[in-house]
Amino acid sequence: EPAVAALTRYYRGNIPGGSAVLDLCSSWVSHYPLEFPRTMVRISGVGMNAAEMRHNDQLDDYVEVDLNADEEQPRLPYPDGTFDVVTCVVSI
Repeated sequence: EPAVAALTRYYRGNIPGGSAVLDLCSSWVSHYPLEFPRTMVRISGVGMNAAEMRHNDQLDDYVEVDLNADEEQPRLPYPDGTFDVVTCVVSI
């Protein structure tokens, strides 16, 4: 898939090694480069389906949460400043 390949190249060129990364609206696959689990400090996922995220071998950890539950003020389950980079792909 050319679009996925382009996104993976973008991540490789723009997310510095040693970053803490949050995959927002995560699922069974993240489109990070294969080396990211070794080169990033942490890759965490937030999504609505724990069964899918359990199969995502790039995540160090994940939290199942419905960010739509509080439409007035959705909250991530992490303190401010936890991550250097947040990505959200094909999930809006």
